[in-house]
Amino acid sequence: VAGSEINRRSVDNDKVTDHHALLITEVAPTSLPTEEQTIYDLIAGRMVEAFGGICIKEVSTARLECGGMEFVAKGTVVREDGWRKVWREPEQRTDDTTATLPALHEGDELPVKDCGLERKQTKPRPIHTESSLLAAMETAGRDLADEAEREAMKDSGIGTPATRAAIIETLVARDYIRREKKSLVPTDKGLAVYGIVKDKKIADVAMTGGWELALAKIATAEMDAFTFHRGIEVYAAQIAQELLAVKIENTPERGGAVCPRCGKQVVFYPKVAKCQNADCGLTVWRTVARKELTDAQLADLVTNGKTSVIKGFTKSNGETFEAALTLDKEYKTVFDFAPRNKPKAGKGNKRK
Repeated sequence: VAGSEINRRSVDNDKVTDHHALLITEVAPTSLPTEEQTIYDLIAGRMVEAFGGICIKEVSTARLECGGMEFVAKGTVVREDGWRKVWREPEQRTDDTTATLPALHEGDELPVKDCGLERKQTKPRPIHTESSLLAAMETAGRDLADEAEREAMKDSGIGTPATRAAIIETLVARDYIRREKKSLVPTDKGLAVYGIVKDKKIADVAMTGGWELALAKIATAEMDAFTFHRGIEVYAAQIAQELLAVKIENTPERGGAVCPRCGKQVVFYPKVAKCQNADCGLTVWRTVARKELTDAQLADLVTNGKTSVIKGFTKSNGETFEAALTLDKEYKTVFDFAPRNKPKAGKGNKRK
């Protein structure tokens, strides 16, 4: 923008590693197809934004008191658009911190429109998708409880942008996880391995992040490669000794049935019923909608393909319901709801 101050440092050299920026050249494109023109405009616009002026915002915080309790509201007002003038797009307002507050003065009294009491129940985190897992790997240290470990992993994660997808594919290939539609679900094998290593040094995410930082320092000559190599040798000896000392106990079996898919033996475990034929892979989870099935109910489901009506299933909102369970064509467990009884003909309900 004419007359505005230009940002002359658009790139942080310390953070440029494997992948460099896409920059426009002095060659102006002509007669590009629509899709190519769109991509060119995105790259060109982002480059102009990178050298654009500073966007100045005014952030306001209002502290209100009601009934002896303090409430806080935050708002943002853009005073100078700066680089935002390139596309002239309005700022995305995703939460209350970017809302626009009305004019307020200290001592103002505001009427209370409404108040109420809500009872809610926290929900467990959703199962990872490939996209959310990649994001979690990139910011693996964000949820660490230890502040020192969190600081050490601030600029690193698990793997690199070029290797994270390959790590997921390796877990799938080794049958530690499987894809179910968009979700990545751990297998029994994966859960067993997790139970063994979760408290061991080999699963220490802070150590993994430390390696990434060390490799980055070696690339910039801030660390000696030989020192890092010796540290890896010591670490490898420690985790090998720790894993060799692990005693793996067989999970107790709780009965079984004949597999409806391949005719082999299905064994009942505390959390799952699983066919012993590795090529079949039939798996029936014991817990359905927060209801744990008995061995007899599992046997009916596997052997007959259907159970009788079972009470005590729970919806996400806490309501309970009853239904039978069946195996569909893909041998997945589904609900089978009994049809409602039709009203009988009689007084006030005559058939026409």
